[in-house]
This record gives sequence, structure tokens and C-alpha cells, in this order.
Amino acid sequence: MSPGSAGRSIRVVIDDAGSCKEVDDAVSACIAAGSVDGFSILGSAPGAARACRMALDLGFPAGVHLNAVEAPLLTMAPVTCAGVLAGGRRVVEAVEREWRAQIELTASHGVPVRWLDSHRHVHHLPGLAGLVVRLALEYGAGRVRAAVLPDRFARPSGPFLDLLGRRFAGMARGAGLTVPRCMAGFGVSGRIGREYLERLALPAGECELVAHPATAPVWSDGQPGELALLCSEWFRTWKTGI
Repeated sequence: MSPGSAGRSIRVVIDDAGSCKEVDDAVSACIAAGSVDGFSILGSAPGAARACRMALDLGFPAGVHLNAVEAPLLTMAPVTCAGVLAGGRRVVEAVEREWRAQIELTASHGVPVRWLDSHRHVHHLPGLAGLVVRLALEYGAGRVRAAVLPDRFARPSGPFLDLLGRRFAGMARGAGLTVPRCMAGFGVSGRIGREYLERLALPAGECELVAHPATAPVWSDGQPGELALLCSEWFRTWKTGI
């Protein structure tokens, strides 16, 4: 994290570590370039153990990227956001078992779990928001991500996610957890570019820039370009001067 002007700072976190070699190689390249501050391990992924070893070998901070919506999972079948909202306590209890398994798998490899966030931001949903706060406190993860979006109009779902993010941020801070002031990158997920960053208007405080680089396209053609940007001297200068 680099201090910038006007009391602003950027904390860069890469999601989906452990999901595949292309993502893990990108994480390693960004760490070598000095452009990121941490990465989130997809605890349900077949490569989760590999990502844990990387965190330990490099001595780099890591969190758990909680997944309930995409196979493979450890204890349950994937659910949809609508399924979470309609399923009530039964679904929340199933998600709790799954998320505990993902956190405990990560911790079992000796990785200190520094924060929690989630795949496709599902931890903001009613029912799961309180759960992730409780899990963060129980497992000693002092930080959570809240989708308070400076680019909330970039995608149709942005205003709704931003509303949930603001609600969640208040809940988490009230419980004593650290929450960044905002979360950038949502509007250009998997394709962050220089133009987006140059026009990004950020409030004072810490902004978490969520990145998804990869050495080859995994789910977005823009991932290799995002990797090149994150490893560039321009990005390091931008991050420092924000």
C-alpha cells in the first residue's frame, strides 16, 4: 500500500489465487514487480495448497476468497445469489460449513488468514453479510472487503452492489473490523487499463483495487493486459502518486 496525495492510498489485492497456474504465475510476477499488497486464495480450488505454499515461500500477506457459487466446492453444490436470498437459514448454514472448510484448509497449511472477501462479492448478500463478519472475528481475520464503488455506474449491477457494500461496511466497522474506504476495479473486472485508472475519482482514505491478472486469458481476454499494466513502471508511479 502506498500513501498518495490528499490522504488517499491504494491497496492492490489479486483475487483467485490457486484457481489455475496462469493466475498463480501472474500473482508471482506482480509480487516480483512490487506492484501488489496481497492476494486472496480461492479456498475451494484444486490449487489452493499451491497458493498457500506461495504465500509462505514469499512471506506475502494472504486472505481467503470465499466461494459458494462456482464449482468445485468442498462440502456443497454451488448456489446462485437468488438461491441464497430464497433459501433462508438452510442455505446460510450450508454456506457457513463450506466457508469454514475453506478458511480451515488455508489455515491448515500454516497461512495466517489476514482478511476475508468472496468470489463474485456474495458475502454482501443479506444472511451472508453477518456470517462473514462473524467468521472474520472468530478466525482472527481483521479485515474484510466492502464493495463501496467509485465506479458503481460502470455496470448495471453496480448501484445495487454499492448499496449492499455500504450497508456491509457499516456492519463490519461496527464489529471492529478494518474495511477499506472503497473498492475499485469492479467496472473493468479482468481488464483494468490505464485509461480507467487515470479517470478514477477516489475519496480520501484507503481504496482496495481488486485485480484479476493472468498470464493467458482464463475468463477475460483482458487478463494478460492487466498483468502487463500491474507490472509496469507507469502503474507503480500511479499507485505512489494517487
